[in-house]
Amino acid sequence: MHIAQVQSWPEGPRYVTVDDPPAPSDNQIQLRVLAAGAHQVVRSRASGAHYSARQLPHTVGVDCVGKDEATGKLYYVFTLQGGTFAELINVDKSIAYPLPDNVDPASFAASVNPAMSSWMAITHRTTNLPKDFTAVIIGATSASGRLAVHSAKALGAGKVIGIARNAAALEKVDGLDDYMILNDPVADTDFSKVRDCDLILDYVYGDATVHLLSSLSKVKKPVQYVEIGSLAQRTAEIPSNLLRSFDLTIRGAGAGSWSIPALQKELHTLVPTMARWKLLAANSVPLKDVETAWNNKALAGEGRVVFVP
Repeated sequence: MHIAQVQSWPEGPRYVTVDDPPAPSDNQIQLRVLAAGAHQVVRSRASGAHYSARQLPHTVGVDCVGKDEATGKLYYVFTLQGGTFAELINVDKSIAYPLPDNVDPASFAASVNPAMSSWMAITHRTTNLPKDFTAVIIGATSASGRLAVHSAKALGAGKVIGIARNAAALEKVDGLDDYMILNDPVADTDFSKVRDCDLILDYVYGDATVHLLSSLSKVKKPVQYVEIGSLAQRTAEIPSNLLRSFDLTIRGAGAGSWSIPALQKELHTLVPTMARWKLLAANSVPLKDVETAWNNKALAGEGRVVFVP
């Protein structure tokens, strides 16, 4: 069979031929891979930059949608062992999450990884959110931001407000109850509309974060802020007096703040829940083209890239 394998970190993935996997053990299931996402973590691992991938040769991929050819059933798989950019994989049954037959494999493979960020942020990086809480998503037009709307609603939000710069894109974000446009400069943005929020999920960071939190100073209710991404800036200068001005809890959410076993446990709920969502558009690229397509940034303009064996 064929796989995408890294044999030298600077060279990136190569399309190589290897033996088929052996017959699965009693604890395993063998899947024919239908689509595997080229997420940022996948690219980081394939470059040798990620702590979870240090040995060569390295088979690319951390997740996929696959089919059990014996039963015809579809599964989503997440694993840091063995890679998923392959025609066939053997995985433990415990990390193969059943999917309904009507799921589009490419869109699902494109969507789960960006959806994990908000799902894990809310389930593992917040505490005691009120019933029907109000969530604010900074960067709501990003791939992860769009899916965060669904995560928040599925996990109990009564109202979700999106914040981003592009008004036309905000209007198309599925599930938002309201939205606000970031002005340039961000200090000209009126954030009074979000003063009743309970939770902030931030994919942008930087000046927008500081101005939003400053706008919430002296509110009379607790606010939980979770930093997830830094699409705009990697640093933010938060004045010390702001931290003392209201009941603000600041946390970050990422693989360092929650465990892989915790994620695998949450996937038992997230995967079937996501099957009912409007998912991200995917750009399916044949796995045989991985060597030429890997660094082609133009492909992302046509949807999140997934590789199809």
